[in-house]
Amino acid sequence: MITQWVTPELVDEVLSECRKRDRRPGALPAGFMVYFTLALALFHQDSYDDVAEQLVGEIKELSECIPHKASFTRARERLGPEVVERIFHRLAGPRAPAGLAGAFYRGMRLAAVDGFLLDVPDNETNRLAFGGPKDSSGKPGGFPQVRVVTLTETGTHSSIDARVGGYNSGERDPAVAMAASASGMLVIMDRGFPGVELWKAYTGAGAHLLLRARSCVARRPVRHLAVSTDRCESAVGQFF
Repeated sequence: MITQWVTPELVDEVLSECRKRDRRPGALPAGFMVYFTLALALFHQDSYDDVAEQLVGEIKELSECIPHKASFTRARERLGPEVVERIFHRLAGPRAPAGLAGAFYRGMRLAAVDGFLLDVPDNETNRLAFGGPKDSSGKPGGFPQVRVVTLTETGTHSSIDARVGGYNSGERDPAVAMAASASGMLVIMDRGFPGVELWKAYTGAGAHLLLRARSCVARRPVRHLAVSTDRCESAVGQFF
C-alpha cells in the first residue's frame, strides 16, 4: 500500500537527484531503506527487526534472512535525511476538492499552523543538535527533542508543508519559513505565533490570517463580528 502513494519511480528519481547509489555489494539497497524508514513511522512502537518483518514477512525469499539491526543502522546513515525530506515535499499539499464542506471559507482553503515535540534517541550528538528539557539544576531531564511545525489542511488533515528544528528554536521561525506554501489560504494559528515578521511573511505571500492573540498584543477590541448561522462561518468563528 505504501508503494501506491510513494511509488518506486518517485523513490528512484529522488535517489538519483540526491546521488544515492548502491555501491556496496550486499548492503541494504537505498530504495528499500526509504520504505523501511516510512515503515518505522507506521510501526513506531516496534523494533527494527519487527518492522523489517512487517515489510518482507510475506516474501519467502526474504523472510528467513532479515539483516541484523546494525545493518539497518548503517544503511540509514548512508541514506541520510535529504531523500525522505524531498519525497515529503514532492507529495505534500492540499487534497480537498473544490467545494468540500468544511475545507473552504468564502473561496479560501482553510489551513492551520501548529507545532509539537518528538523524542529522539538520548545521545550526545542529538543533545548538541536539538537540545531538550532540563531540570531546575540545569541537567538534562528526559530525552532530547525535535520541534516539528506543520502547515495542515484542516478539511482533510493533509500536510501541506513542515519544518523541523531544535527544542529551543521556538515555533515562530519555522512557521515563517512555510509562508510561501500558504498562498491564497486562510491560515489559523494559536496565540503563540503572532508577530510582525510572521504577519508580513504570510500576507506578502498572499495568505489571509486568523490568529488568536495574547491580551498584551490585542488589548482593545476593534470590532465584534456577528456569529453567522452558516456552518463554515460558525466553524471559523470558534477560533476567536
